Amino acid sequence: MKLTGTLIRMEEKRTLKILPQYILGVLLLTALISAVVVFCAIATDRNVAEQDLNVALVMNDNDFLRTFGMDVLEASTSVSMMCTFHETEEEDAMSGLESGKYSGVVLFPDHFVGSAVTGEEDAQAQMYLPKVDGFNNRLVAGLAEIAGGLLGRTEVSILTAVQSASTAEEVTQYDINRVENDTQNLFFDFFMAREDFYSKDSASGTGNQTVIQYYVCAAIVLLLLLGGISCGQLLKGDPAAFEKQLALHRIGTAKLLLIRYLAVLSLFAILYTLLFAGMLTWYTVHPESFTNLLDLSTAGELGYWFLAGLPVLLPAAAIVVFVYSFAANQIGGILLLFILVMVMGFASGLLAPAAFLPAKIRVIGAYLPTARMLNVMKNGMTHAVDFGLLGVVFAESAAIVATAIAISCVKRRWAE
Repeated sequence: MKLTGTLIRMEEKRTLKILPQYILGVLLLTALISAVVVFCAIATDRNVAEQDLNVALVMNDNDFLRTFGMDVLEASTSVSMMCTFHETEEEDAMSGLESGKYSGVVLFPDHFVGSAVTGEEDAQAQMYLPKVDGFNNRLVAGLAEIAGGLLGRTEVSILTAVQSASTAEEVTQYDINRVENDTQNLFFDFFMAREDFYSKDSASGTGNQTVIQYYVCAAIVLLLLLGGISCGQLLKGDPAAFEKQLALHRIGTAKLLLIRYLAVLSLFAILYTLLFAGMLTWYTVHPESFTNLLDLSTAGELGYWFLAGLPVLLPAAAIVVFVYSFAANQIGGILLLFILVMVMGFASGLLAPAAFLPAKIRVIGAYLPTARMLNVMKNGMTHAVDFGLLGVVFAESAAIVATAIAISCVKRRWAE
């Protein structure tokens, strides 16, 4: 027991010795992961309406389009979220299309409205798109095709109603005009009141969390796992003579690995505490920005999240110990850990929500320990308690450590 206590104190001294180096490495990782989180959050956020499609409209003498038509386009929520319309002259529109200022140009011929209503002239609007094919082109063309189809069917319906009314007995021009106006109003009421016929629902790949909340939880898991890169000094292999001396005093590979697992766990606990201490400082200094970003309004909610997320330390340290026990040397352990974390992180939704991944990868990722670590952090933030999940996390951590011990024992016997 004396030697075991001495060995534990030796590992404590080694842990404290590498602590400054460990914190420095974690700070660099934090900066890198923060940049990745910001990029992923911006790329994932589907609530940001970007008006990328600037469409030039050349009206010519169509005064009706300049007033009523433009009002309809600008009042349409679905269209205004994707397109910004600019009324301009034909020369400016074409030059803007060439320079990339406009994503498309729609040229309305003279008397376009009269032709559309009466059907007596073949005055069709002309649409021009850039020569380079791309998503914008296909989207504008699709919108134009839909709008053209609606307009064409409207024209046919109105003309059919007018022609049917004109064949009735004792019909007057007033009656025909009334049928035409009523039919036009009927179609306008249908197109303008789309909310009466359609409902809008929103789906998010981040579940019941905001994009920022999701990626902050993912960043904490990634930071813990990648922080294991700085643990190489603790987990590097010992000389065979040293291990033999320990074996003579009944300190085998299993006990040695458990002691070092606890050392890694203590480092991760320090890192985890520093992370939340930084968040608490942020909340104290500027609570408004903290609440707006993370949607945590009190220090108590932050404390609950801190306590609820503590179980992720167990599998994180277990994975790091497992990788170094499997690797041939310290450099091999660092490379293997980085590759493994990146692959597991991608498959389990740490780099992008699982909803955006192919179905086969989602199935594989759901069985990885990183997926459960992410769920623990997410549940802690949203105050959701899943004791079954926690039980799996504890059992999984024990299984990973046991596997690491078995691998280390096999390697030691192989070396002898």
